[in-house]
Amino acid sequence: MERFDMKFNSAIHLTAVACVLVFSSLARAQSMARYTLGDWQDRDIAETYDHPIYEPGGHFSGDGTDTTMFHWDSYGRVRINRDDKNAPFFGYRVMIADASNDSHIIHSTMDEFDLALGLQIGDLGDWHFSTMLGAGYSSTHPFTNTSGIFGIGHLLAEYPYDEQNSILLSADYEGNGGLFPDTALPGFAFIHKDDNLQFMLGFPMASVHWKPASKWDITAQYTVPFTADVDVEYRLAQHYGLYCDLGNFFQGFVPETGDITSRQFFQMKRAELGMRFIFNPWIDATIGGGWAFDQEYSAGFDVRNMTPLGRITNQPYVAFMIRGRF
Repeated sequence: MERFDMKFNSAIHLTAVACVLVFSSLARAQSMARYTLGDWQDRDIAETYDHPIYEPGGHFSGDGTDTTMFHWDSYGRVRINRDDKNAPFFGYRVMIADASNDSHIIHSTMDEFDLALGLQIGDLGDWHFSTMLGAGYSSTHPFTNTSGIFGIGHLLAEYPYDEQNSILLSADYEGNGGLFPDTALPGFAFIHKDDNLQFMLGFPMASVHWKPASKWDITAQYTVPFTADVDVEYRLAQHYGLYCDLGNFFQGFVPETGDITSRQFFQMKRAELGMRFIFNPWIDATIGGGWAFDQEYSAGFDVRNMTPLGRITNQPYVAFMIRGRF
């Protein structure tokens, strides 16, 4: 029992240290831009991720109104043939946020719905081409007008120069992006894959997945301009573990007036700890609590010309995280 307590305490200490070190190097809305690069596990036909957060008892500094933030980010992909690793698939994202307040300065409701088709186009010489094509809808008052409709388009070319490493070139268009939403941005990345370490370092996205030991799992993701997430997990037993999740959420939403040059932006930093429940291969769920801070509202076209509107007070929250494979 004494040996177990020592290991348990060491695990908690190392988790906290790892969280601080990794989070300090980064400033989680997810983009479907790199979905075509992810390998499917076994015969899975779908992969899903859901992260609801409930944050009661806050106040908006702009006019002192009360807030109760509910934030749910859901995304995933579904392929049409589980026996073909190159089969077309659909990627989706549903983002719902509601501050439940009566402010005349900000819009309480903020929603986004995205759907895109992923295709493996084929090879041209040593380069492999793939694409994501679709559309989304963003609004602070859903479905009142068509100004919130935007396009999604990503064209990727990957060149593997050995079994573990490759170079990626891309053209990335996100019509509701936080930086140059009216322009297709050039992208690049260096990609490495082995049993314990996979990373993609580049622009406008970067990610790292590292297993330093059999019971440890560390994942970090960053998307331009201000979206980041770090997740550190420690497996206590076959079906149980601890996790620490830290992130910076940043997203713009088209106002109900339809004026896309004055989108409402919301940014939230958070730190979260909790227990993980693993029931492979289908469900991986967590329950935890966290602290939300630097919750800022602003308005503008993109990050180059935002006007501050106010802040929500720092608050504790309750969170769930569910990852599914089917």
